[in-house]
Amino acid sequence: MEALAWPRADASAVRMLGLPAEIAFLADHGVPPAELREAARLAERIGVSPSRQVIASGLVEEEEFYRALAAELDLRFQPHAPPLQRGGDVAAILREGLAATRVRPESPLRFAAAPPPGPALRRFLSAGARAREDIVVLPPAALAAELRRTNAGPITRAAAWLDEAGLRRFSARTGSSWLQKGLACLMVGLLSWFGTLAPLATLTGLGLMLGPLFFGAVILRFAALAEKPAADLWRDHRWQIDDSRLPVYTVAVPIFGEEAVLDQLIQALAALDYPATKLDIHILVEEIDWNLRRALATRTLPAFMQVTIVPRGQPQTKPRALNIALAEARGELFAIFDAEDIPDPRQLRLAAARFLRSDDDLVCLQAHLVIDNPEDSWLSGCFALEYAGLFDVLNPGLLAAGLPIMLGGTSNHFRTQALRRVGGWDPWNVTEDADIGFRLVRSGGYMADLPSHTLEEAPRDLRAWLKQRRRWLKGYLQTLISHMQRPDRLVREAGVGATLTFLVLTLGTLLGTLLLPFLVVMTGAAILRGSLLSPSTPLEMCFSALSLGLAGCGLLTMFLVPALGAKRRGAPDLWRRLWLLPLYHLVTSLAGWLALYDYVDDRFGWHKTAHGLARSSRYRGPTSSGRAARPGELTDAAATPAPPLPAGARY
Repeated sequence: MEALAWPRADASAVRMLGLPAEIAFLADHGVPPAELREAARLAERIGVSPSRQVIASGLVEEEEFYRALAAELDLRFQPHAPPLQRGGDVAAILREGLAATRVRPESPLRFAAAPPPGPALRRFLSAGARAREDIVVLPPAALAAELRRTNAGPITRAAAWLDEAGLRRFSARTGSSWLQKGLACLMVGLLSWFGTLAPLATLTGLGLMLGPLFFGAVILRFAALAEKPAADLWRDHRWQIDDSRLPVYTVAVPIFGEEAVLDQLIQALAALDYPATKLDIHILVEEIDWNLRRALATRTLPAFMQVTIVPRGQPQTKPRALNIALAEARGELFAIFDAEDIPDPRQLRLAAARFLRSDDDLVCLQAHLVIDNPEDSWLSGCFALEYAGLFDVLNPGLLAAGLPIMLGGTSNHFRTQALRRVGGWDPWNVTEDADIGFRLVRSGGYMADLPSHTLEEAPRDLRAWLKQRRRWLKGYLQTLISHMQRPDRLVREAGVGATLTFLVLTLGTLLGTLLLPFLVVMTGAAILRGSLLSPSTPLEMCFSALSLGLAGCGLLTMFLVPALGAKRRGAPDLWRRLWLLPLYHLVTSLAGWLALYDYVDDRFGWHKTAHGLARSSRYRGPTSSGRAARPGELTDAAATPAPPLPAGARY
């Protein structure tokens, strides 16, 4: 594009109005100069560009802004992008907002311009491209959509880790190695052989071999019970970061067939207490999800939200969609929410504050997930207890000790650069959350707890619960196999402590889940036969001591961890469900065996969980003021309190 001088009349008008050049032209298109000056003042106050402030605040809609820009420069405007040339760095094109169009002999058009607010827009204005027939102006959202459509092949290959860089990464796509297959076959063969010749001795030996793994799980839980909750700077001291220091935050929300909770989702995202000019929210919708796309087309979204259409491709999974959002993310920080989530409105502020006061090696924060419908059924009640123990006791305890955790699939907060360094999420792993956490740890980062709540909906019937749980356990198996392709490399990158924790949380969870019914039957039979309480040989004595100790400690932590979690969460009434936990874990074992079948039959299949079916709500009842809580607002039991008045910045 040839450089032209800025016309004198326009420069004079800018000086007269005292407005930045990137928004001054709006005064000639119906926007009151006083409102533009106020927008410029606010933009300077919080450290964003004036053009982004006028769009994000709703003063001018994005389409109207670029329509006025085109009129000011005497350029053609159209709301939808013309056909573009394939190729190029899509992320770089979006940052600059200038793409080459397909050349047609009958048309002089050569460029589509959609400079995003900020430096790119200022550069475009300073170029003075007036009255040029080879340029068409369009909104940035339209340019992004057409770039994704035009370059769907390369984009989907990169998002699916099928490009050159992706194929070099270890992934669940390749499954187990020949060495892993060989070791598994050898182990099954040996167990079958010795089990036929000496079944009792084989079972005893197997129990002694697995004992340290199961005791490791018990020790981690007891250690987590001993850890005190970290100080909550917001609740205790009302510590907060001034808006000018907050970074831009990208929020990705992958959804599929979620019409039932769409309005709740939009309201919850709109309720986030974060400067609108620093929000970059992507609602990720699969190209083939026509019903949801039609539903979204009828909604009016805030300027800081955009619908990102994920090009069709395989595998059609949540992590592949997240990789699309990561490629276009403009935020320094990156968060994930699920369709049914209602996060604490101040969660992004709390996460940003934690990142700002920590070193760069802190790459991930995990917020606390809270089940909102525990009264729907005995399953949802036990689910609420399980989550209370996991997110209020076990995870904070492990993180306080500097150990990794299995991330939840939502309310994760990351440094965007750290995600890009590891290539994003494994698109072939059906529990991408568990996998990405250990990838980040292996790259040199660490995780921490975020004492902020997100409301979640638990499945209320057995069929839906089994589908969700078998996907999770299948993903644990995928994660274990892919990270154990090179055990020596895992130890070298993650360290001994993190590796052992990883094995306990993946292998220990899987084996414990699968073997639980057999262990219960064997222990009961041994008690009835008397051999457990009166061993006759040293081997039986070792087995008896191990079994009794493991059973006693395991039962103790089974009840203590969720009981303490419910207490910390302020929900001791959940204790009435504690007696159902043994049955709950036995049903989990059924999900584990179904997950094993799924891994063999349909390794990458994604069992979708339906939402919007809850019949009760625990935390969205009346607030202290007596009115009903809005979506996105927690009641007193879970909400982060508002800052004191007057609200001053604290560092």
